[in-house]
Amino acid sequence: MAVDSAETSCSLCIEHAFATRTKGVALDAITSLRGQFGRGHEIIETAVAGLSPEQLHYRGEGSTIQSIAAIYSHTVLGEDGLLNGMARGQASLYDSGGWAAKTGIDGSKAGQLSDQTSDALREVDFAALREYAQTVYAETDAWLATLSEADLDRSIHISWMNTDMPLGQFIGSVVAWHTIHHGGEIAALTGVQGGHGLAF
Repeated sequence: MAVDSAETSCSLCIEHAFATRTKGVALDAITSLRGQFGRGHEIIETAVAGLSPEQLHYRGEGSTIQSIAAIYSHTVLGEDGLLNGMARGQASLYDSGGWAAKTGIDGSKAGQLSDQTSDALREVDFAALREYAQTVYAETDAWLATLSEADLDRSIHISWMNTDMPLGQFIGSVVAWHTIHHGGEIAALTGVQGGHGLAF
């Protein structure tokens, strides 16, 4: 039974991975990027749905990983700042939309992953934080839909890495990867508390 269950799970993974391919034709780069973010967002939101405050702020004894709330905040603020701030050169939605007041998040600290951040986020309105996340997700997808293949080849400077890279590489290898790998952490933390971490 365990083998059958594992095979079923793998089959579901494969179905998800190829669900957006049509008649064997490979996706274009922009559709692929939109799919990566969409899947990452789905993983994150499925993992946090219905969690109690205790689960959101859970940290196992001796654990070095931060709470779900801290990782969630870091991930959403990161996507907003990296895409809207760095890639697009405009104000983040956090700043332009007044989300500091709506969520109770101190944006100068909440993007960090630290014990202090995990403690501070106990006072945050997590429902409002999820509303902010939905705004970020929608803006990400809407912006990606406006890009051309030529846009993806445009070089941008990544200040903290002190290097230049094509916009498409930055979006996929840095920002989408960041969203997805933290989504995995959130799903795992949900799972160890008995929740349904993954969306399949």
